[in-house]
Amino acid sequence: MSRITITAGHALASVTHVPLGHLAEAVQARAARSERITALTLAAAGAALAAAGLVSDPAASPSPRIGVVLGTAFGCFLTNAAYQDRLADGGPPAASPRLFAATVSNAAAGELAIAYRLAGPGVTLTAGAASGLAALGHATDLLRAGQADALVAGGVDALGAPLTRWLAEGGLNCGRPPAEAVALLVLEEPTFARARAAPVLGAVLGHASGFEPEPADGTAGDGLAGAVSAALEEADVQPGDLALAVSAAPPALAGLESRALAAALGRARPRIVSPKDTYGETFGAAGPLALLTALAEAPGGAPVLVLDVCASGHVGALLAESAST
Repeated sequence: MSRITITAGHALASVTHVPLGHLAEAVQARAARSERITALTLAAAGAALAAAGLVSDPAASPSPRIGVVLGTAFGCFLTNAAYQDRLADGGPPAASPRLFAATVSNAAAGELAIAYRLAGPGVTLTAGAASGLAALGHATDLLRAGQADALVAGGVDALGAPLTRWLAEGGLNCGRPPAEAVALLVLEEPTFARARAAPVLGAVLGHASGFEPEPADGTAGDGLAGAVSAALEEADVQPGDLALAVSAAPPALAGLESRALAAALGRARPRIVSPKDTYGETFGAAGPLALLTALAEAPGGAPVLVLDVCASGHVGALLAESAST
């Protein structure tokens, strides 16, 4: 399988105020009137697109070969809660048309596409806390299939009182403090990136997703092991070549992850890092945030394995390498 070039990436984690000063005036205005998940998405995407050299003239024609693939565990959860609260308190006259327009989980991706005139594929998907890694995998497949030249891909989830209450009551038990974050990367078809002399951060080599029907079972792990093995095969990477692996399992599912790595990697023992110990559980942003961490920590040209494991049973694995120095 062909390698997909990573030309830029940007992340924001646990920010009180979403930074918008680096955005063009029109994009700032759009972000300022948007829901928080959209503001986070616009802020990170604007920085990533600028670093990749893909910010277009607002007066230019839309870019039919550049698009967006966004993963999110909760999407419009907070918007739906705000809309419902207003409706419950004041009846139909109090319902907000502006909020209603954002009560779909692809609202953030749509606003991003409009703001930057990205007329290529526009995809929003969810797979629990593994959503961001699944988005990177889907973007890789679209680029390999020739459906786009470049894609902004990654994940985002916003936190607020309704969601933190739901999590505290046992919804999607993640075992770590929930945290808000967005992490987006620019993935490009290699020829397109070379032709415009784009910067190179690294490359996606392979990926796979899986499912664990009973993740809390003491023998679970086959789904993740299968995903790791498939990603290694697609990337043509041997377990012993891995420079590091990024752990992602909730503490309660650490055994599942350990069994899966033992089954898929055999005697290979790459260095293990766990960004979630620093950032907390960032849900949709977790996988892309882990990839950015791995690219920064691994030696140039060395393959890294990024995992994602969600209490919902969704699991994923992605192989990448940082740019050679």
